Amino acid sequence: MPRSSAPVIDAHCHIGSYCLAEDLLKMMDAAGVDRAVVFNHPWAWTLPRKDNYHNTNDYIADMQAKYPERLTGFACINPRYTGDPELGIPNISVEELVRCVDELGLQGLKLHPENHCFPIDFLAGSTFMRTLSRLQKRKKRKIPILSHGMTTIGCMPDQFGTLAAAHPDVPIIIAHGAGFQNLYFPSYDPLKRHANLYADTAMTTIDDAHLRGVARNVGVKKILFGSDHFSRDHGNLYGNFFYVLERAFPDKKEREAILGGNLAGIMGWK
Repeated sequence: MPRSSAPVIDAHCHIGSYCLAEDLLKMMDAAGVDRAVVFNHPWAWTLPRKDNYHNTNDYIADMQAKYPERLTGFACINPRYTGDPELGIPNISVEELVRCVDELGLQGLKLHPENHCFPIDFLAGSTFMRTLSRLQKRKKRKIPILSHGMTTIGCMPDQFGTLAAAHPDVPIIIAHGAGFQNLYFPSYDPLKRHANLYADTAMTTIDDAHLRGVARNVGVKKILFGSDHFSRDHGNLYGNFFYVLERAFPDKKEREAILGGNLAGIMGWK
């Protein structure tokens, strides 16, 4: 694909022990990707902090600080760690959320209902989400959620709709084309109903017809380019994506919105 005059921003990249920040940056440079949203691998996420360093939020924060113009860090948190006040067990998920935003300076959240075994709508009205809303107000900026949304019953589009309706102030990005493999439960109605719901393109490279279908149903402004990059061996990933996106969206303005403009708007970047 010819180099875009507008910034190209990848909304969905994993870095850590399988792909260090420097590995990803080399691939971004080769493909002409200007910036990437990065987080660790949910299946390898560890507590306490600094234990197995490359799989913690601390590593993401350090790489964001090292490459501030190229990498934007999202915190990966398991919201099931709610604790038990009667037993004196702290709400680790809320503590980590506050630490990641206030101390580490991370800009958003990555959730994975499948790996961390929870339905996304269980967060509606939770202490976790109320804390996130308070952090947004205090920081005077949006703190988006990017969540896995693919094959599992716990992360279906309707369940994202429940969460979006309960927290309309929080931008929520449904990964993998808002249910790319949910072939028996296709539903884009939640994305049409809720202004704060979006979909990324991760793992949709095999089907430009599907991407056009999502755009036709929910609008181009709701679609964000995301590669789901997670391995240093993904040398051809960007080339494949750009090929499919150019076929799916031949209009240059539409493609530039998907490749970076839409995410920049959510994040408040100029």
